[in-house]
Amino acid sequence: MKARSHAIIPVLMLLLFTGCASIGPATVSRDRFDYASSITESWKRQTLLNIIKIRYIEPLFCVDVGQIVSGYTLKTGVSLGASDGKLNSFVASSISAGVSGKYTDRPTITYTPLTGPTFVRSVMTPISPAHLLFAVQSGVPADMIFKLGVASINGLRNDYATIDGYIRADKKYLRVVDLMKRLQLAGAINIKMVRQKDNQESAFVTFLPTTGNTEISLQVKELRELLGLDGAVHSYRLIYGNAPESNREIAMQTFSVMHMLASLSARVDVPLKDVAEKRASPGIREIPEVLDREGGFLVKSSDTAPQDAYVSVKYRDAWFWIDDKDQISKRAISVIVLILSLADTGSDKPLPLVTIPAQ
Repeated sequence: MKARSHAIIPVLMLLLFTGCASIGPATVSRDRFDYASSITESWKRQTLLNIIKIRYIEPLFCVDVGQIVSGYTLKTGVSLGASDGKLNSFVASSISAGVSGKYTDRPTITYTPLTGPTFVRSVMTPISPAHLLFAVQSGVPADMIFKLGVASINGLRNDYATIDGYIRADKKYLRVVDLMKRLQLAGAINIKMVRQKDNQESAFVTFLPTTGNTEISLQVKELRELLGLDGAVHSYRLIYGNAPESNREIAMQTFSVMHMLASLSARVDVPLKDVAEKRASPGIREIPEVLDREGGFLVKSSDTAPQDAYVSVKYRDAWFWIDDKDQISKRAISVIVLILSLADTGSDKPLPLVTIPAQ
Protein backbone atom coordinates (compact mmCIF):
# COMPACT_ATOMS: atom_id res chain seq x y z
CA MET A 1 0.00 0.00 0.00
CA LYS A 2 2.79 2.41 0.88
CA ALA A 3 4.66 1.83 -2.37
CA ARG A 4 1.49 2.31 -4.39
CA SER A 5 0.69 5.58 -2.63
CA HIS A 6 4.09 7.06 -3.32
CA ALA A 7 3.87 6.02 -6.97
CA ILE A 8 0.73 8.11 -7.46
CA ILE A 9 2.55 11.37 -6.69
CA PRO A 10 4.74 11.48 -9.83
CA VAL A 11 1.74 10.50 -11.95
CA LEU A 12 -0.31 13.44 -10.63
CA MET A 13 2.55 15.85 -11.18
CA LEU A 14 3.01 14.61 -14.75
CA LEU A 15 -0.67 15.09 -15.53
CA LEU A 16 -0.73 18.60 -14.08
CA PHE A 17 2.33 19.93 -15.85
CA THR A 18 1.56 18.37 -19.23
CA GLY A 19 -1.71 20.38 -19.18
CA CYS A 20 0.19 23.66 -18.77
CA ALA A 21 0.98 24.70 -22.36
CA SER A 22 1.91 28.14 -23.66
CA ILE A 23 -1.14 30.41 -24.12
CA GLY A 24 0.60 32.96 -26.36
CA PRO A 25 0.38 31.37 -29.83
CA ALA A 26 -3.28 30.49 -29.45
CA THR A 27 -4.21 34.16 -28.91
CA VAL A 28 -2.62 35.53 -32.10
CA SER A 29 -5.31 34.61 -34.63
CA ARG A 30 -8.11 35.61 -32.28
CA ASP A 31 -6.58 38.92 -31.16
CA ARG A 32 -5.60 40.09 -34.63
CA PHE A 33 -9.10 39.50 -35.94
CA ASP A 34 -10.86 41.04 -32.94
CA TYR A 35 -8.65 44.14 -32.77
CA ALA A 36 -8.81 44.67 -36.54
CA SER A 37 -12.62 44.45 -36.46
CA SER A 38 -12.89 46.78 -33.47
CA ILE A 39 -10.55 49.42 -34.91
CA THR A 40 -12.31 49.32 -38.29
CA GLU A 41 -15.71 49.74 -36.65
CA SER A 42 -14.42 52.61 -34.48
CA TRP A 43 -13.02 54.41 -37.56
CA LYS A 44 -16.38 54.09 -39.32
CA ARG A 45 -18.27 55.43 -36.31
CA GLN A 46 -15.78 58.25 -35.73
CA THR A 47 -16.02 59.29 -39.39
CA LEU A 48 -19.82 59.27 -39.32
CA LEU A 49 -19.88 61.19 -36.04
CA ASN A 50 -17.63 63.92 -37.44
CA ILE A 51 -19.85 64.22 -40.52
CA ILE A 52 -22.86 64.78 -38.27
CA LYS A 53 -21.04 67.15 -35.90
CA ILE A 54 -20.08 69.43 -38.80
CA ARG A 55 -23.77 69.69 -39.69
CA TYR A 56 -24.47 70.78 -36.11
CA ILE A 57 -21.59 73.30 -36.35
CA GLU A 58 -19.47 71.38 -33.86
CA PRO A 59 -15.67 71.19 -34.10
CA LEU A 60 -14.17 68.21 -35.88
CA PHE A 61 -11.95 65.97 -33.76
CA CYS A 62 -10.21 62.65 -34.39
CA VAL A 63 -8.45 60.20 -32.11
CA ASP A 64 -6.16 57.54 -33.53
CA VAL A 65 -5.12 54.27 -31.94
CA GLY A 66 -1.38 54.47 -31.32
CA GLN A 67 -0.33 51.10 -29.94
CA ILE A 68 -1.97 47.91 -28.76
CA VAL A 69 -0.10 45.61 -26.41
CA SER A 70 -1.92 42.50 -25.23
CA GLY A 71 -0.47 41.03 -22.07
CA TYR A 72 -1.49 37.64 -20.80
CA THR A 73 -0.42 36.10 -17.51
CA LEU A 74 -1.06 32.55 -16.37
CA LYS A 75 0.09 31.56 -12.89
CA THR A 76 -0.35 28.01 -11.67
CA GLY A 77 0.50 26.24 -8.47
CA VAL A 78 0.53 22.62 -7.41
CA SER A 79 0.72 21.20 -3.89
CA LEU A 80 1.11 17.51 -3.13
CA GLY A 81 1.41 15.68 0.18
CA ALA A 82 1.48 12.14 1.53
CA SER A 83 1.57 10.63 4.96
CA ASP A 84 1.74 7.21 6.55
CA GLY A 85 0.36 6.40 9.95
CA LYS A 86 -0.56 3.59 12.28
CA LEU A 87 -3.76 3.53 14.25
CA ASN A 88 -4.72 0.57 16.49
CA SER A 89 -2.63 -1.89 14.53
CA PHE A 90 -3.98 -0.54 11.21
CA VAL A 91 -1.60 1.02 8.68
CA ALA A 92 -3.13 3.99 6.86
CA SER A 93 -1.78 6.09 4.01
CA SER A 94 -3.17 9.42 2.77
CA ILE A 95 -2.40 11.60 -0.22
CA SER A 96 -3.38 15.26 -0.53
CA ALA A 97 -3.20 17.35 -3.73
CA GLY A 98 -4.06 20.93 -4.54
CA VAL A 99 -4.06 22.98 -7.74
CA SER A 100 -4.35 26.78 -8.05
CA GLY A 101 -4.39 29.04 -11.10
CA LYS A 102 -4.78 32.70 -12.05
CA TYR A 103 -5.35 33.99 -15.59
CA THR A 104 -5.00 37.71 -16.39
CA ASP A 105 -5.79 39.51 -19.65
CA ARG A 106 -4.38 43.04 -19.40
CA PRO A 107 -4.25 44.89 -22.77
CA THR A 108 -2.52 48.27 -22.97
CA ILE A 109 -3.96 50.61 -25.61
CA THR A 110 -2.65 54.11 -26.34
CA TYR A 111 -4.72 56.81 -28.05
CA THR A 112 -3.27 59.70 -30.04
CA PRO A 113 -5.45 62.79 -30.64
CA LEU A 114 -4.92 64.41 -34.04
CA THR A 115 -3.80 67.91 -33.12
CA GLY A 116 -1.30 70.52 -34.29
CA PRO A 117 0.80 69.68 -37.37
CA THR A 118 -0.60 66.14 -37.53
CA PHE A 119 -4.16 67.50 -37.73
CA VAL A 120 -3.15 69.98 -40.44
CA ARG A 121 -1.46 67.27 -42.55
CA SER A 122 -4.14 64.65 -42.12
CA VAL A 123 -7.36 66.68 -42.16
CA MET A 124 -6.83 70.21 -43.49
CA THR A 125 -4.20 69.72 -46.22
CA PRO A 126 -5.48 68.80 -49.73
CA ILE A 127 -4.79 65.19 -50.64
CA SER A 128 -1.91 64.51 -53.01
CA PRO A 129 -3.20 63.96 -56.58
CA ALA A 130 -0.72 61.09 -56.96
CA HIS A 131 -2.13 59.36 -53.87
CA LEU A 132 -5.66 59.60 -55.24
CA LEU A 133 -4.70 58.18 -58.63
CA PHE A 134 -2.67 55.41 -57.01
CA ALA A 135 -5.88 54.52 -55.16
CA VAL A 136 -7.67 54.39 -58.52
CA GLN A 137 -4.95 52.17 -59.94
CA SER A 138 -5.31 49.91 -56.89
CA GLY A 139 -8.98 49.32 -57.63
CA VAL A 140 -10.83 52.01 -55.69
CA PRO A 141 -13.71 53.11 -57.99
CA ALA A 142 -12.56 56.08 -60.05
CA ASP A 143 -15.96 57.77 -59.99
CA MET A 144 -16.00 57.76 -56.19
CA ILE A 145 -12.47 59.18 -55.97
CA PHE A 146 -13.13 61.93 -58.53
CA LYS A 147 -16.54 62.90 -57.16
CA LEU A 148 -15.44 62.92 -53.54
CA GLY A 149 -11.79 63.97 -53.53
CA VAL A 150 -11.13 66.09 -56.66
CA ALA A 151 -12.15 69.75 -56.95
CA SER A 152 -11.07 70.24 -60.57
CA ILE A 153 -8.98 68.71 -63.32
CA ASN A 154 -7.42 70.90 -66.02
CA GLY A 155 -9.91 73.67 -65.21
CA LEU A 156 -13.02 71.47 -65.32
CA ARG A 157 -14.78 71.90 -61.99
CA ASN A 158 -16.46 69.33 -59.78
CA ASP A 159 -19.54 70.26 -57.77
CA TYR A 160 -18.90 72.15 -54.56
CA ALA A 161 -21.13 71.28 -51.64
CA THR A 162 -20.92 72.64 -48.11
CA ILE A 163 -23.44 73.17 -45.33
CA ASP A 164 -23.91 76.72 -46.68
CA GLY A 165 -24.54 76.08 -50.35
CA TYR A 166 -24.11 74.08 -53.53
CA ILE A 167 -22.44 74.78 -56.90
CA ARG A 168 -23.15 72.41 -59.78
CA ALA A 169 -20.37 70.49 -61.52
CA ASP A 170 -19.36 71.19 -65.10
CA LYS A 171 -20.93 68.72 -67.51
CA LYS A 172 -17.52 68.12 -69.07
CA TYR A 173 -16.12 67.21 -65.65
CA LEU A 174 -18.83 64.59 -65.14
CA ARG A 175 -17.98 63.16 -68.57
CA VAL A 176 -14.29 63.00 -67.57
CA VAL A 177 -15.28 61.07 -64.45
CA ASP A 178 -17.31 58.63 -66.54
CA LEU A 179 -14.42 58.12 -68.97
CA MET A 180 -11.93 57.59 -66.14
CA LYS A 181 -14.20 54.92 -64.70
CA ARG A 182 -14.43 53.14 -68.06
CA LEU A 183 -10.68 53.31 -68.64
CA GLN A 184 -10.04 52.03 -65.12
CA LEU A 185 -12.21 48.98 -65.78
CA ALA A 186 -10.35 48.41 -69.06
CA GLY A 187 -6.96 48.66 -67.33
CA ALA A 188 -5.90 51.48 -69.64
CA ILE A 189 -4.52 53.86 -66.98
CA ASN A 190 -1.15 53.60 -65.26
CA ILE A 191 0.45 55.84 -62.62
CA LYS A 192 4.19 55.85 -62.06
CA MET A 193 6.75 57.91 -60.17
CA VAL A 194 9.81 59.17 -62.05
CA ARG A 195 12.89 60.70 -60.40
CA GLN A 196 13.87 63.93 -62.13
CA LYS A 197 17.33 65.49 -62.56
CA ASP A 198 16.82 67.62 -59.45
CA ASN A 199 16.35 64.38 -57.49
CA GLN A 200 12.66 65.14 -57.03
CA GLU A 201 10.01 62.56 -57.86
CA SER A 202 7.16 63.42 -60.21
CA ALA A 203 4.02 61.43 -60.95
CA PHE A 204 3.07 60.62 -64.54
CA VAL A 205 -0.27 59.41 -65.89
CA THR A 206 0.07 57.04 -68.82
CA PHE A 207 -2.71 55.84 -71.10
CA LEU A 208 -1.67 52.33 -72.06
CA PRO A 209 -1.80 51.23 -75.71
CA THR A 210 -5.16 49.79 -76.71
CA THR A 211 -4.32 48.18 -80.02
CA GLY A 212 -7.32 46.44 -81.50
CA ASN A 213 -9.84 47.98 -79.07
CA THR A 214 -11.50 50.77 -81.01
CA GLU A 215 -13.93 51.68 -78.23
CA ILE A 216 -11.18 52.25 -75.65
CA SER A 217 -9.08 54.18 -78.18
CA LEU A 218 -12.01 56.52 -78.83
CA GLN A 219 -12.53 57.01 -75.11
CA VAL A 220 -8.85 57.91 -74.60
CA LYS A 221 -9.08 60.33 -77.52
CA GLU A 222 -12.20 61.98 -76.08
CA LEU A 223 -10.58 62.27 -72.65
CA ARG A 224 -7.51 63.95 -74.15
CA GLU A 225 -9.75 66.43 -75.98
CA LEU A 226 -11.76 67.26 -72.84
CA LEU A 227 -8.57 67.87 -70.85
CA GLY A 228 -6.78 69.68 -73.69
CA LEU A 229 -3.91 67.16 -73.79
CA ASP A 230 -1.37 66.62 -76.53
CA GLY A 231 -2.50 63.60 -78.54
CA ALA A 232 1.03 62.87 -79.80
CA VAL A 233 2.21 61.50 -76.43
CA HIS A 234 0.88 58.87 -74.06
CA SER A 235 2.36 60.05 -70.74
CA TYR A 236 1.45 63.26 -68.91
CA ARG A 237 2.96 64.84 -65.83
CA LEU A 238 0.58 65.07 -62.87
CA ILE A 239 0.70 68.31 -60.89
CA TYR A 240 -1.37 69.98 -58.20
CA GLY A 241 -3.23 73.06 -59.38
CA ASN A 242 -6.23 74.46 -61.18
CA ALA A 243 -4.70 74.74 -64.67
CA PRO A 244 -1.74 73.05 -66.40
CA GLU A 245 1.25 74.97 -67.72
CA SER A 246 1.31 72.96 -70.95
CA ASN A 247 -0.77 70.43 -72.87
CA ARG A 248 1.46 67.66 -71.54
CA GLU A 249 0.37 68.11 -67.93
CA ILE A 250 -2.68 67.07 -65.95
CA ALA A 251 -3.46 69.57 -63.21
CA MET A 252 -5.64 68.32 -60.35
CA GLN A 253 -6.92 70.45 -57.51
CA THR A 254 -7.96 68.19 -54.68
CA PHE A 255 -10.09 68.54 -51.56
CA SER A 256 -8.94 68.13 -47.99
CA VAL A 257 -10.51 65.54 -45.71
CA MET A 258 -12.24 68.37 -43.83
CA HIS A 259 -13.92 69.58 -47.01
CA MET A 260 -14.97 66.05 -47.96
CA LEU A 261 -16.56 65.55 -44.55
CA ALA A 262 -18.32 68.92 -44.83
CA SER A 263 -19.58 68.00 -48.31
CA LEU A 264 -21.02 64.73 -47.04
CA SER A 265 -22.41 66.50 -43.97
CA ALA A 266 -24.54 68.69 -46.18
CA ARG A 267 -26.32 65.53 -47.38
CA VAL A 268 -27.26 64.20 -43.92
CA ASP A 269 -30.99 63.83 -43.28
CA VAL A 270 -31.11 65.64 -39.93
CA PRO A 271 -34.39 65.95 -37.99
CA LEU A 272 -36.43 68.88 -39.28
CA LYS A 273 -36.96 70.07 -35.71
CA ASP A 274 -33.22 70.66 -35.27
CA VAL A 275 -33.10 72.67 -38.49
CA ALA A 276 -36.18 74.71 -37.55
CA GLU A 277 -34.67 75.52 -34.15
CA LYS A 278 -31.38 76.43 -35.86
CA ARG A 279 -29.46 73.76 -33.97
CA ALA A 280 -28.29 72.36 -37.32
CA SER A 281 -27.71 73.96 -40.71
CA PRO A 282 -30.29 73.28 -43.47
CA GLY A 283 -27.98 71.34 -45.80
CA ILE A 284 -28.73 70.63 -49.47
CA ARG A 285 -30.98 67.57 -49.37
CA GLU A 286 -33.79 69.54 -51.02
CA ILE A 287 -31.79 70.20 -54.21
CA PRO A 288 -32.83 67.62 -56.89
CA GLU A 289 -29.44 67.64 -58.66
CA VAL A 290 -27.73 66.42 -55.50
CA LEU A 291 -29.94 63.34 -55.32
CA ASP A 292 -29.62 62.55 -59.03
CA ARG A 293 -26.35 60.62 -58.67
CA GLU A 294 -27.25 56.96 -58.42
CA GLY A 295 -29.15 57.82 -55.23
CA GLY A 296 -26.35 59.93 -53.74
CA PHE A 297 -24.81 59.81 -50.27
CA LEU A 298 -27.40 59.58 -47.50
CA VAL A 299 -27.27 59.39 -43.72
CA LYS A 300 -30.66 58.61 -42.24
CA SER A 301 -31.92 59.64 -38.83
CA SER A 302 -34.47 58.13 -36.47
CA ASP A 303 -35.58 58.23 -32.84
CA THR A 304 -34.78 54.56 -32.28
CA ALA A 305 -31.69 52.45 -32.91
CA PRO A 306 -31.61 51.05 -36.48
CA GLN A 307 -31.85 47.31 -37.04
CA ASP A 308 -29.92 46.93 -40.31
CA ALA A 309 -27.17 49.55 -40.26
CA TYR A 310 -23.72 49.51 -41.83
CA VAL A 311 -22.65 52.04 -39.20
CA SER A 312 -24.65 54.02 -36.66
CA VAL A 313 -24.04 56.57 -33.92
CA LYS A 314 -26.27 58.28 -31.38
CA TYR A 315 -25.85 62.04 -31.28
CA ARG A 316 -27.93 64.27 -29.05
CA ASP A 317 -31.39 62.68 -29.02
CA ALA A 318 -31.33 60.97 -32.42
CA TRP A 319 -29.74 57.97 -34.12
CA PHE A 320 -27.86 58.60 -37.36
CA TRP A 321 -27.06 55.67 -39.59
CA ILE A 322 -26.25 54.37 -43.04
CA ASP A 323 -28.34 51.55 -44.45
CA ASP A 324 -26.36 48.36 -44.98
CA LYS A 325 -27.91 48.06 -48.46
CA ASP A 326 -26.77 51.57 -49.49
CA GLN A 327 -23.58 50.78 -51.41
CA ILE A 328 -22.94 54.40 -52.45
CA SER A 329 -22.90 55.70 -48.87
CA LYS A 330 -20.96 52.70 -47.57
CA ARG A 331 -18.32 53.18 -50.24
CA ALA A 332 -18.04 56.89 -49.38
CA ILE A 333 -17.27 56.11 -45.73
CA SER A 334 -14.72 53.48 -46.76
CA VAL A 335 -13.01 55.94 -49.13
CA ILE A 336 -12.86 58.61 -46.39
CA VAL A 337 -11.16 56.14 -44.04
CA LEU A 338 -8.75 55.17 -46.84
CA ILE A 339 -7.96 58.81 -47.62
CA LEU A 340 -7.29 59.50 -43.94
CA SER A 341 -4.72 56.72 -44.08
CA LEU A 342 -3.20 58.21 -47.24
CA ALA A 343 -3.05 61.63 -45.61
CA ASP A 344 -1.28 60.32 -42.51
CA THR A 345 2.35 61.06 -43.28
CA GLY A 346 3.53 60.32 -39.78
CA SER A 347 3.68 62.28 -36.57
CA ASP A 348 6.48 64.56 -35.48
CA LYS A 349 5.95 63.44 -31.91
CA PRO A 350 6.99 59.95 -30.79
CA LEU A 351 4.33 57.61 -29.48
CA PRO A 352 4.16 57.10 -25.72
CA LEU A 353 6.69 54.60 -24.43
CA VAL A 354 4.96 51.50 -23.16
CA THR A 355 6.91 49.46 -20.61
CA ILE A 356 5.83 45.88 -20.05
CA PRO A 357 7.00 44.46 -16.75
CA ALA A 358 8.76 41.11 -16.79
CA GLN A 359 6.81 38.28 -15.20
